Amino acid sequence: DLTRLPIPRYHPDDGGRYVTAGVAVIKDPDFGRNISFHRLMVLDETRFAARLVEGRGTHTALGKVNGDLPVAIAIGCPIQVLLAAAMSPPKGVDELSIAHALAPTPLMRCQTVDLEVPAEAELIFEGRITHTLTEEGPFPDLTGTMDIVRRQPVVIIDRITHRRDPIFHALLPGGMEHKNLMGMPREPTIFAAVNEVCRCTGVYVTPGGTSWLHAVVQIEKQHREDGRRAIWAAFRGHSSLKHVVVVDTDVDLYDPADVEWAIATRFQADRDLVVLTDQPGSSLDPSATQTPGQKTRTTKMGLDATAPLGKARQGYEKVRYGSVDLGQYGIKR
Repeated sequence: DLTRLPIPRYHPDDGGRYVTAGVAVIKDPDFGRNISFHRLMVLDETRFAARLVEGRGTHTALGKVNGDLPVAIAIGCPIQVLLAAAMSPPKGVDELSIAHALAPTPLMRCQTVDLEVPAEAELIFEGRITHTLTEEGPFPDLTGTMDIVRRQPVVIIDRITHRRDPIFHALLPGGMEHKNLMGMPREPTIFAAVNEVCRCTGVYVTPGGTSWLHAVVQIEKQHREDGRRAIWAAFRGHSSLKHVVVVDTDVDLYDPADVEWAIATRFQADRDLVVLTDQPGSSLDPSATQTPGQKTRTTKMGLDATAPLGKARQGYEKVRYGSVDLGQYGIKR
């Protein structure tokens, strides 16, 4: 009985009580096992409404089967499983193998579905994702704004298993745990994409950009067009990225004031701004164009805030003051 579990209602305007830290395990008919996060709204004693993002792994797998898609939902997973579930590796890569590479991750077989789940999880919901749709939402998401109501698949739960005295893990929507799990796994994918076109030395998916929509990319500029190339590559490395700022190695990408200084002193909109219209965007962005059943569309922006190469660079360098030994002046501290 799902209604007897301590599943929270986070906000008065929520569509219902929500599981926010559930890791769904499914098998894609073509690519095998896939694990991912899906928020789950309680409908009644045995049913959830599951938010499946269009075109992503679970949604795609459901579209390949005529009947129900078996699913196991693990709650209270070890950290390596949470990190792996938040990643988006190439199709066919088993996220649980990534988790096991981070730390030993024993698995156990479910009782009613042909799936394996993390043995250290606190609770397991075994059931089926159906093709029946119902309203899901509203619900506050990563952006801190209320996500819209959508028609989403119904999940039927046939069995619940759990450890003795289980601990129910809940993620606060839009909190730092949520942001870290969403944003941190995107930094290496952006880093790898930018490194294909120029020398990348760092990537920061910023909390102010909800740890999803904004990033700062630091490069070691060697060619005049490296900043622009890095912008295009960053968008390839994270398809939901909306705005990216590219800076030099002398700019601290983790310091918002330093990044703003680079924009103020090294950026001119008529030559350094890249605007890409009608691009695939994030469904979490309330300002984007949302069409039911279709991929979200948005306009993306990149700022090349790198200094020019050669002698001209001298005029763009920040003045650095040396240290002073007050003892030389007879001043004691």
